Parts: sequence; structure tokens; C-alpha cells
Amino acid sequence: MVNLEVKYTSQPDLADKLNQSCQIDTDPTAPKKSSSSKKKKNKKKSNSNTEVEPLNQFYLKALDQYPVILKNSKAKGRHAVAAENLEEGVTLCLEQATAFVVRSEYIDQQCHVCLADLEAQKLMCSDCHKSFYCSQACLEKDDLHPLICGPLSQVDAIGRSTDVDPDLLRLITFLMAVKNRDSKNKDLWVGDNAMQHTPFWCVDDLVSHRELTEPAFINVLTDASQRLLMEMPESIHIPVEDMVTLACRINSNAHGLGDNQSRNTDAALGLFPLCALFFNHSCNPNATFVGLPNGELSIRTIRPVSKDEELVVSYIDLYSDRDERRQELLSTKHFWCKCRRCTHPIEKSVDRFLHGIICKQCTSDVYVIPPTPMEHLIKGKSNLHTSSKPFKCASCGHETACDEVRQLLENADNLYADGMVAIRQHRDYDRGAKKLETLTKSGSTHSGELHTLNSIRFNSLIPLMNSKRRTGNLKGAIEVNESILAMMEEYSTIGLLPGNTSEISDFWQNLGELCTEMAQEAKKRSHVLEKKWLKKARSAFTTALHVRCIVFGKNHPKTKAIEKNITTLTSSL
Repeated sequence: MVNLEVKYTSQPDLADKLNQSCQIDTDPTAPKKSSSSKKKKNKKKSNSNTEVEPLNQFYLKALDQYPVILKNSKAKGRHAVAAENLEEGVTLCLEQATAFVVRSEYIDQQCHVCLADLEAQKLMCSDCHKSFYCSQACLEKDDLHPLICGPLSQVDAIGRSTDVDPDLLRLITFLMAVKNRDSKNKDLWVGDNAMQHTPFWCVDDLVSHRELTEPAFINVLTDASQRLLMEMPESIHIPVEDMVTLACRINSNAHGLGDNQSRNTDAALGLFPLCALFFNHSCNPNATFVGLPNGELSIRTIRPVSKDEELVVSYIDLYSDRDERRQELLSTKHFWCKCRRCTHPIEKSVDRFLHGIICKQCTSDVYVIPPTPMEHLIKGKSNLHTSSKPFKCASCGHETACDEVRQLLENADNLYADGMVAIRQHRDYDRGAKKLETLTKSGSTHSGELHTLNSIRFNSLIPLMNSKRRTGNLKGAIEVNESILAMMEEYSTIGLLPGNTSEISDFWQNLGELCTEMAQEAKKRSHVLEKKWLKKARSAFTTALHVRCIVFGKNHPKTKAIEKNITTLTSSL
């Protein structure tokens, strides 16, 4: 996603704007209207529900080969539902980006046309030094570059002087060039299977949330757009105001594309209007985004889906607590999440465990911290820090002082922060690991401690695993990796969160790699131990392969990489 952080304004009417757009009742104590007025209101609502703008036939045609039905309603807006009962691993949409750019960090590592890895052969534009290709064929295919070579050469300088992300400016530049090209090829998408990329006019259907964006951000965008426009050929010019709105649309809707290797990172950034318009967010999704070569984005089911069930994806980390998820969605996507998981009673939801402290009386559940209302969370205030009422156990009802729970969680946060400072700033992996181990070794049945599924524990396990690996403690790293997978399985079993995700496949792959390294070390001492670790590695890779076939598909480069690992290991056994 775009690195630029979009913050909220401190204007007094901001919460009101969000309330209206999210349809939140901020005053539950307000007097109820009479039944007659309620009937009239419902009647009026019923009439307004029929006044929904029909979907453009282009959208219906673009996805008519997939098992989805596109809908538009007053309650949900544009959305997609399953046309039939679906198994896991079914492709729901395959979209070619309107435009995409390789991120600055990987600008000379991926082809700017097909996103192939750049190795020995690497062609570079000698004028702007900002465009790289894997072959002469890809270079010649990039018909937009001659038009925007000049602006691309100045993007980094403009970004530095205005404090705007250069990747955002480059994507704006490409989209403006695409708009110009599309205007000359209006018949390009007429006929079956003729669409090469989603046309630019679809971008105008995306929400921008410009009215909710920090004024300071609008100001620097305006400055950067004016400077960028001076470098562009007149044929692709659009008003500066439109450039700013386009930037806001990118910030609210752009999606990252992973590389072809196993790095859990976004090597490219693109705009995919079809996926953004119809596949909404849920904190407990039944589908996922999958980046593909050539600037394509696929959406695939990650669990069985019933006919007419809405098809939803997640924009954020599934293992964060409810307040944190909602805060991130407010900050980056400008909406208040009302998905089933976020509206399920907290005392019955897995979310209570994510920042839960174990009950001192029954030790079988946690003290529930009520979710923070939007009007408070938008001001950076959470119930954890502002509540004066005791927190109650979800099972036995035992109460404890809010200050006690607050102090325990603050202590855990501080310990986590100390460990991360030791690791990131001082590169002291041993000291950092000791701090984090204090958090991760907390038992789930000890009163007054972090619950097993507390997100602080989960967040501590990943840097702990990496620290042990860096210090050569492979066995310790393997144990932590297994703990991470065990927690993810618990989230899936107890919280019914997805059991097939790209993150889960990455941790199974990582476990396979660690076990392979252990086998290489054991080879010097014992052939039996070597075989043991190789078998464990193959088992981990086999599980990773199963998950990747569901999430990415059998032919995805990341799936093929796991198959290669299994073949290599099998030949060694």
C-alpha cells in the first residue's frame, strides 16, 4: 500500500461526517420516536432503497465468467456475492491493473512491464534511469514510457522537496498517461475477452475520501502536483485539483503486488478498480488478494463459501485487537468497520483474548475491555485508558479494577518496546530475545497474566524467532516458529479466523527452511538426526504447499518454489 500516512483532521465536524457515512448512532440514550413516526420512517427508507443506481454493464461483463454476482444496494453499496456454493481455492476475479509501478526499494529488481525478477540481463532507460526491463520485448511493450520519461526523472526530487512519496507521484504520472491513451482507444474494451486493462474511467468510480483527508496532506499534494505538471507533456495534463483527488483515490484504494520470491513484501503498487469496488473488507474474510506477474491481481476463496454469501477480503492484520483494527481502517480507509467480527458481542468474540488478562478467580477466561466508540477512538482515546469502571470476566463475571488491567498491559507493552529497541537499534539480539521471552512464556492459566492469544504475545514471537535465528540458535527458532503456527491454529479454531492465508503458508515455509538448516548442521554429527530434520522439513513444506495451492493457486511462482523445495528434499531422503 502507499507509504504516505493519511491522518485525520482535527476539525470539529469530522466525527459527524464519519457518523453520517457510516450510519452510526452516537446517542443510544436519545428518546425513541413513536411507533407511527417509526413506520413512516421505515416506509421512507423502503422507498429510498429502491432508488439504487444500476451497475454499469461493463462491470457485469468484466466478471461474468466468474462465479460471482455483482450487486448495488443502499445498505452495502457495491458488493459481490457467491453465485453458487464455492470451495476454497476458487478464483473470483482476475484483473489487469489500470496502472502499476515498481516500488522504489525494488525499482531495479523487478521488470517494469512483467514484474519478472531482474538478474543478469537488465535493460535500463538511459534518459530517466528510473525504468528497468527484463528483455527488449518488454522495453518495446512499454508504450507509455516515451510520454512520461521526463516526469519520471524528476519524481524523486519533487518527492523530497514536498515530502510526498515518490511512488505515489509515479503512479499518478502513469495513470494520467493511461487516461490519455484510453481516450484514443474508446473501442478497446468492446467485444468478448478484449479488455487488456481496466480502463481509466473506472478509477473515477472509486471513493477518494478527500473531504476527510488531513489539510496539510492536501497542501503538499497540491504543491507536488503543480511541480509534476510542469514536467509533463501538455497532452496528458489534467487540472491540479483532479491530480490531488486522484492521489486520494490511490491512497484509499491502491493494492500492493508481491514479488515472485518468498519475501512477504510488496514489490509493486497498482490500482485495480474492479477489485476495489466490489470486494469489501471484513476482519474475518472468506477470500484474499493474490498478486500475479504482469501487474495482475486475483481474488480467491480461502474457505468454503455458501451461495449468496458476500465475498469479502481483509485490508489489515487479522490478529490485531478490535480497537487497533478499527483505528487502522479509520486512518487508512476512512470507514468505521461494522463487519460481523467487529459487531459480535465482545464477551463472546475471540477479540476479547487479543488484549485480555486472565481472570484471577476462574483462570479460564479474561477480563473484557469494552470496544471503544468511534467518536472516542477517532480522538485517540480508548476504553482501556479512559474507563473508570471495573472490567468483568467474560465467564464468571468476576470484576477487577480497570487500573490493574491497564497497568498489566502497559507493562507488557513497555517490555515489548524494550525488546524491539534492543533488536532494531542496538542489534543486541540476545538481550532483545530475553525481553521478548518474558512475554511469550506466560502461561494461559496463570491469573493476572496475558492470555495465550493476546496480540502482544503474538507480536513478540516473530522478532523472537528472527533473533534466535540470527544468533545461530536454530533449535530455539524452530520452537518459536512452531509456537507461532500453534497460535494461528488456535485463532482459527477458537475464533473461526481463516486457516488458509499467505502468512500461514510463509510460516510453514520458514519452518521448513529452519529444519533444512538443522539437517545440514546434524549431517556433521549423525546421519539419523539429519534424516529426522529432513523429514520434518519436508512435512512443513508439504503443509505450506497445501495452503499455497488454496491461496495462490497451483501455478503461482510462490507455489512452484515450494514444490521445488519438496523435490530437492525428497531426493535427499
